[in-house]
Amino acid sequence: MTRGEFAEAVYTYCATLGASETTGQRTSHHNLAVGGVAHSAHLVKLASDVVYDVTPSREQRLDWGRRLGLLVVIEEDHDHLQPIDWPRG
Repeated sequence: MTRGEFAEAVYTYCATLGASETTGQRTSHHNLAVGGVAHSAHLVKLASDVVYDVTPSREQRLDWGRRLGLLVVIEEDHDHLQPIDWPRG
C-alpha cells in the first residue's frame, strides 16, 4: 500500500465511522518517547491513531478496516490503523 492509498483508506475509514486522526507520522525520537515499536509504520507515514465521536462496535471497526486494507489495533484510548500487510514489530 502506498502512502497515498493509505491516506485515502484512513480518510474513508474516518469519514464512515466518525473518527478523527490524532497521530500520523512520527519522528524516531517522538516514537521512542511514546513507546512505539522500533519498526513502527508511523515512522514512514503508514500508520494513524484515531478516536471516535461515538465509538462503533469492535466488529464494525474491524470489518471496515479489512474492507479498506487496514489492520485495526484496538488500544485503550484510541485505535491504531496501518496497512494490513505491514510487518509486525
